[in-house]
Amino acid sequence: MKRLNPTARSLILICVLLGAANILLAGVLINDSRRAIREQIENRMLDVANTAAAMLNGDELRVLRAENRDTPAYKNTLDILSRFEQNIELAYIYCVRAMPDGAFIFTIDPDPESPGAFGDHIATTDALVGAGLGTPGVDREAYTDQWGRFYSAYSPVFDSEGQVSGIVAVDFSADWYDAQISHQISISLRISGLSLIAAAAAITLIVMRYRRRFSHLFREMNLVSDGIETLVHEISPGAPEAPRAAEETGSSDEIERLGGRIHALQERLSEEIALVRSRAYIDGLTGLGNRAAYEEHIHRLNDAIRDGTATFAIAVFDLNGLKDINDRFGHERGDEVIRAVAHSLREGFTEGHPYRIGGDEFAVILEGSFGDITERMERLHGDQDGFFLSEGFAAFDPASDTDCHMVFNRADKLMYEDKRQYYLTHGDRRRR
Repeated sequence: MKRLNPTARSLILICVLLGAANILLAGVLINDSRRAIREQIENRMLDVANTAAAMLNGDELRVLRAENRDTPAYKNTLDILSRFEQNIELAYIYCVRAMPDGAFIFTIDPDPESPGAFGDHIATTDALVGAGLGTPGVDREAYTDQWGRFYSAYSPVFDSEGQVSGIVAVDFSADWYDAQISHQISISLRISGLSLIAAAAAITLIVMRYRRRFSHLFREMNLVSDGIETLVHEISPGAPEAPRAAEETGSSDEIERLGGRIHALQERLSEEIALVRSRAYIDGLTGLGNRAAYEEHIHRLNDAIRDGTATFAIAVFDLNGLKDINDRFGHERGDEVIRAVAHSLREGFTEGHPYRIGGDEFAVILEGSFGDITERMERLHGDQDGFFLSEGFAAFDPASDTDCHMVFNRADKLMYEDKRQYYLTHGDRRRR
């Protein structure tokens, strides 16, 4: 039997490595896609719960009882929850109260068909327990009760003393949740499968015809490249085309030329993997860190608090009148204003970490020595390119703060007070 020459052996080895790289890429992209999609869905769920919780009066919610159904406070709360249930794609939304024995009961449920009765117990999950302690959360695992199988988001409602007076729970169908993730994973699998099929076809042809001129090999490498470009453009539709391999003849070092092409493809893949990962943490409109990046930063700060090494502060900002801007001038103008806010935060807090944590909500985390930021906050407070910001600021106090949410809640409370004062003095502007 004739032995393969070194070039043929090297060629076969390269083909095997290329196939393995495609398989590895498919696994990495599917895993990153699953995580990013899950975070996006959970952020959407949590945004709904947080928005509803922010609209409720904690002092009223604390004293509501079953016999208060005809009171204005009860009807106002019920009306707010009903609007969410009617206008947002969710299964159920309702209020929950923690009991002294650690159980949780229904308080207000606007569902017109099968509402939970006041005082009925509900399924307890880790995320619900966390919300009872003041930390919004989303179920990591689905649970089942008499109404069906759900993933839920929970957001605490605070009274004027900063205590949790109730919890807004938002149920999303587990079938819907799983279908969203499965659909995106299916797309990734199909794209990866096409790439793998193209790669497998190229490898098979190369192994069978390795004695042919290397121009044929370069044509097959372009087939693999096309498969990868298909995957790249599914992820990044605006990405530029990668240069195609030229057909070369007469070279005494074909392996070197082939190795250079493979290196270019590896760089292309690395760039796309880095892009996919960055999208999981970057807000597409502003370029600031998104809520997932903010939560990761908070997680690191909580570790530092436990280690006794934390020194930080949180500034919270809310864009006033965004709906009016969108209604009067269009959403393009609204997007321009949001980007202008992001630019101002970058300029005003060059040593900080700005994040867009909601549609019109922003936060800046400052670590280490950040000095007196009162003047910078004041500069941001006024009319900046046609927008007004409400703001709040709080620094970590190791004597009283046990986690970042306590710092955030103080800043958030000051921000909402600032917003209240703003609308007291700018009510006419809000109506325009």
